[in-house]
Amino acid sequence: MLNVKRSSIVFDSLVLAIFFAALIGMALSPLHADAAEDPFHEILAGVEEFTLENGLRVLLFKRDSAPVFSAQIVVKVGGVNEEIGSTGIAHFLEHMAFKGTETIGTKNFEQEKRLLAEFEQIVQAGEREGKQQEALESPRIRELSAELEKLLVDNEFGKLYSIAGEVGLNAQTAKDYTAYNVSLPTDAFEFWCWLESDRLLNPVFRQFYKEREVVLEERRRNFDDSPQGKLYEKLLDVAYTKHPYKLPNIGYSADLKRQTATEMREFYDRYYRADNMVLAFVGNLTMEQMKPLVTRYFSRLPKREGSAPDVEVIEPEQTEARVGEIVFPAQPQVFIGYHKPSYPDPDDARLAILHSYLSEGRSSLLERVLVRERKVALQTFTTEAPGERFPSLFITGGIPAPGVSSERLRGEIQRLFNRFTAKQVSDADLNAAKRRVRVSFLSGLESDQGLALSLAKTELFYGDWRKISLFYRTMLETTAEDLERLVKKYLRESNSTFVSIRNSK
Repeated sequence: MLNVKRSSIVFDSLVLAIFFAALIGMALSPLHADAAEDPFHEILAGVEEFTLENGLRVLLFKRDSAPVFSAQIVVKVGGVNEEIGSTGIAHFLEHMAFKGTETIGTKNFEQEKRLLAEFEQIVQAGEREGKQQEALESPRIRELSAELEKLLVDNEFGKLYSIAGEVGLNAQTAKDYTAYNVSLPTDAFEFWCWLESDRLLNPVFRQFYKEREVVLEERRRNFDDSPQGKLYEKLLDVAYTKHPYKLPNIGYSADLKRQTATEMREFYDRYYRADNMVLAFVGNLTMEQMKPLVTRYFSRLPKREGSAPDVEVIEPEQTEARVGEIVFPAQPQVFIGYHKPSYPDPDDARLAILHSYLSEGRSSLLERVLVRERKVALQTFTTEAPGERFPSLFITGGIPAPGVSSERLRGEIQRLFNRFTAKQVSDADLNAAKRRVRVSFLSGLESDQGLALSLAKTELFYGDWRKISLFYRTMLETTAEDLERLVKKYLRESNSTFVSIRNSK
């Protein structure tokens, strides 16, 4: 949860890159001289908040630094809100959110609107007959595409931001949320309000089928052609039997190939609603500057009846070990996933300390025992995935040493956990683990973007941004006895899913 780095290995798959992007902060600089005693004192006292009549929640933390601010729009929608047939649509939608609006990205929207409607009618007709690809290759579609290209103002959204002096314009789609972020000079705040409210109110999904090919290529590069991406996807598929955490964030190729702009609009209308998102600002802004402009522009978003659909599926408890394998021409690798609780269960916070103790640094348990002493692994790691809102996975594994089978490495890891006791955890090692976690956590908060994202996510997931400090305190209260209990409760073989790569050469 939040800004705790829980990995000692860098994965090359997009989904894991996105997962870690939210955990990376700037180099640690002191929050204040008394940060060691109470690092959240200033934040708890300084965050201001209000809610618009349409349900949109807004958070502000003022930092008297350079005349800049960082903004996050965080929407409670991600891969967890998908099902077979629609996988990947949340991530795909993030791509399309940069294509512009009814006034941005077009030379003549009324004409473009008519052409887009005809284009979509042809595709929908083809989809109903199971011939979408044939429809996309028809002569009329080619004619419409040429006409639409003439009306397009390419990347106008990004160009407007560039003129305004943006830094870090980006977005990310995780399992539980989608976030849009940027940093700007303070005098561009009204520009941000106008542009982002227009993006939310009047999005136009132009170039949908062209962008779909970009997403499919992303899928091929980061999963189909990546051994770690394929292995991670296999882990989720085997570890989960019912919960949508089993589905890949990038989506299955077959689902992506059949999605239409009409489906995306329906998905957007279902989840991109004012009461299902949070705006968070950190930087040189005051409430007097911010509130009138946010109210003026974002009150235009309609108030909706009911609430956005939420995930109701509960993953059954795992009672016996599961095994999976992929065949790929690559070095053998091992992933082992153990089901774990999500916050606000306090064990979620305590597991952050266990991660650090097991896998961070040359003195970590996995490195010391498996790599240096027993020489059964070239590299080991731990991390958590795929999400934060629902029970997730504590993941460990590594690369077997030459001559060591994946099954043997799995056995060595499990035996290490089976014999784990509080007595083997020295005070020095426990304190070092806490220190590493604290530095990682607070370094994320030193970044304006990192703090804005953490505040928004905590508010969105748990209904109160203040719980960020409770999570931190629970982490640092973890004892050696807690670590032994966590290992025995969660890192047991009957709760494990083991997946590995078998070299096809």
